Amino acid sequence: MFCCLVKDGDVLKKTKYIKTDILIIGGGTAGCMAAVFARQKVPSLDVVILEKAHIKRSGCLAKGVNAVNAFLGEDAPEDYLAYVQQDNFGVVRSDLVLSIGERLNRMTRLVEEMGVPMPKTDKGEYVKRSKRSVIMDGESIKPILAEQVTACGAKVYNRTPVYRLLKNGKGRVVGAAGFNLRTLEPVVVQAKAVIVCTGGASGIYHASNVGLERTKTWYCPYNAGSGLAMGIRAGAEMTSFEMRFVALRTKDIVAPTGTIVLGHDVRQCNSKGEALFQDREIELGRKLTTSERLFYTVREQKQGKGACFIDISRLNSTEYDQLISAYLNMSPSFVLELLEQKNKEQPAIEICGSEPYINGGHGMAGFWIDERRRTTLAGLYAVGDTAGGAPKKYLSGCFAEAEIAIDDILSEWDRLRDTAVCEDTFAAAADPLFAPLKQKCGNLFHEVEDRLHKIMEEHAGGSTQNYETDQDHLMLASDCLEGLAKKAQNMTAADGHELMRVHDTIDRVLLARVLVAHLAMRRETRWPCYQTRLDYPQRDDKAFRVFINSRLDNERIKMFARALKYPYAIVA
Repeated sequence: MFCCLVKDGDVLKKTKYIKTDILIIGGGTAGCMAAVFARQKVPSLDVVILEKAHIKRSGCLAKGVNAVNAFLGEDAPEDYLAYVQQDNFGVVRSDLVLSIGERLNRMTRLVEEMGVPMPKTDKGEYVKRSKRSVIMDGESIKPILAEQVTACGAKVYNRTPVYRLLKNGKGRVVGAAGFNLRTLEPVVVQAKAVIVCTGGASGIYHASNVGLERTKTWYCPYNAGSGLAMGIRAGAEMTSFEMRFVALRTKDIVAPTGTIVLGHDVRQCNSKGEALFQDREIELGRKLTTSERLFYTVREQKQGKGACFIDISRLNSTEYDQLISAYLNMSPSFVLELLEQKNKEQPAIEICGSEPYINGGHGMAGFWIDERRRTTLAGLYAVGDTAGGAPKKYLSGCFAEAEIAIDDILSEWDRLRDTAVCEDTFAAAADPLFAPLKQKCGNLFHEVEDRLHKIMEEHAGGSTQNYETDQDHLMLASDCLEGLAKKAQNMTAADGHELMRVHDTIDRVLLARVLVAHLAMRRETRWPCYQTRLDYPQRDDKAFRVFINSRLDNERIKMFARALKYPYAIVA
């Protein structure tokens, strides 16, 4: 075992050095399933998960989920692809979406086999909430996944955030470095293959709620996008950051609206009681896309017809109880609001957009990957919300991508090159993580965080700006973020929790810089509200039916476009 010494105040801490076959960074849905698939397929494999929180209640599904939102039933994978393409205005990685679609039904059955209750009809079929969604009683899904990980024999290191990837002399990713949040023990892992499953990023924009309720967000508030950030620093190619995800949700509680609208066929309306979407869908001759439903909600408010609501006055007592049960499986805090509304003569739930997020599960921002979920860095895979190019994957899609990555790793197991890396590399990776603890004075993380939120909110299309921006504002945001990035390197931390928040903030500033560069390059409006340019208000299929990609090179963000079809050549 190799040990390096890292100064923590007046105490020298020894580095915990772990050698494993497969390292999984992040113990959310995709991370847990990657470990389970690996150990089930080859029980002799040594598999390690490094998790920032605790796998029993971490990641996007920490509170539970009430539906499998990507289930095909009798439909073909090609039908799923057509839906995703239509909802994404044609810019989507067809190969990735199809490879997910081929597995969605099997992954849904696997959820049930693991012990998550799935209601059935009298014919023994899943209960549909919509064409591609089936109901589940998934409040306990994360503890169930954690039990599966324990049962399969994977090793889990909870409360161990990771912030740096390790590469050998040939540029191959061979491990990662982080620390134990409670003991401040440096942790370095060496592995033959590394899978990033850390999720996307919240906290780049100002939260919809303030004060003590600022953690009431749609996306997990502690998802800082660190997996994306460590990939960017290591030189990985990223894609589609400009396709932000903005959730249409209930106001204040930020609960999902689909549970009401899809599950009970009720109306969404403006303040005058007029239906929001029906007339527009008749005019277009098609269903609105996900981003358009948000766009037309925002437009009603801009035209003086807001606030907007979901009308639940037509629900009978039984339907109301079913609604409460559904939210208990996903957003229990919203149940109090429902119980209060139940006693009103004309109950209605106010809705609004959330703050924007970087997300590869609902949206398609993340690592640029191939069909086998390999990133552009040898030895590194990305699945779930870190994997770009394939939106609408949800829970079952994350399961599918975890299996795809594991299958590829195992197919080349005998040919994996030596992962040896010199001891100096480990020391160099671990020591800088603790610099904020040694910093006697400096900027506080919340000061830098507040400045980040102000820049992004005002100049990069935050919710208070109706998600709209233009080139001048984006260039101003870019200049401000470069200065903020320098301040972020001069932060101080008093304990392990603050050390984590410092690195989370550094990562968010880096992601914000990349996001702004992507927003600036796509000079059109393709996904209203997700990506709205006031100076380019129309969609431009001739020039921008492409992927917008980026790579960090010598601290500079290099932007370029790739074609929609294989081999995804770089285009002018």
